[in-house]
Amino acid sequence: MPDGNLIYFAYGSNMCPEQMTERCPGGQAIGPAALHNWQFLINIRTYATIEAKLQSTTHGVLWTLTKKHIANLDEYEAVEEEMYYKKKLKVFRKGKPIEALVYIDPICEKGLPDKIYIKNILNGAKFFNLPKDYISQLENEWGG
Repeated sequence: MPDGNLIYFAYGSNMCPEQMTERCPGGQAIGPAALHNWQFLINIRTYATIEAKLQSTTHGVLWTLTKKHIANLDEYEAVEEEMYYKKKLKVFRKGKPIEALVYIDPICEKGLPDKIYIKNILNGAKFFNLPKDYISQLENEWGG
C-alpha cells in the first residue's frame, strides 16, 4: 500500500462504487469486511450510522484512500459541523484484523431512509457480495 494512504471502512452509501468514484476519484476498493459488536441503523436524520452493540455485526467495504480523499469525505460527512465523527476501529477482512477509519453519526435514534439513499446502500452491498442474510436484513428493516 502506498505511503500516506489510509484504510476506510464504508458501511452506508459510500459502499456504492459510483458514489465513491465521484467523491474519491482514484480510491481503490479492497473488498468486503466485517465490524463486530457494532450495529447498522438509519437514524432520525435519515442517514446511516452504527452503534456499539454486542453480538451484532455491520458489514461493509474497505477502501484505500489518500489524505485528499479523506478531506473530501470529511467535508461530505460534515465532520467540522459534528454531524459525523471519525474513529479508528478494528474490522475483519477474510478473518484478519485491519485498523480502518470509520465515520459515525452520534445520533442513534431510528428513523427512515430516503429511498434513493437506501437503494445506494443496497446496490453497494450487492456489488461487493456482502453476506446475503445481511443484505436481506437491510432490505427487511429499512426497505429498498
